[in-house]
Amino acid sequence: MIRLIDITQDDIINGVQGDCEKCAIARALKREYKTNDVEVLAQDGEDVSLCVGKNQLNVRYENDVLDFIDCYDNMDDMDIPSPKPFKLQINE
Repeated sequence: MIRLIDITQDDIINGVQGDCEKCAIARALKREYKTNDVEVLAQDGEDVSLCVGKNQLNVRYENDVLDFIDCYDNMDDMDIPSPKPFKLQINE
C-alpha cells in the first residue's frame, strides 16, 4: 500500500530549515501520523531516513525527497530553486 502525504506551502513557510524534528517534512509527518515523535535525516546527500517513533518509513522516489530537502535547507541561497509543495510517497 502507498500512503501519500502532502508537504504543503504552509509546511514550507512554517517549518524550520535544518531541524530534523521541525522541518517541512517533519511537520507533515506529525500531522499524518498524529505524533510529535518524528525525525527527518538526509545523510551525505545520498540517503534519506524518515522515522515515526521507532519505525523507519520506506520512501518511494528517495531522490525527489533528497532534492526537496536540499532546496528547503538552502532556500535562502538565491542560486538554489525554492522548494515546492509535493506529495511524499511512503510504501507501507
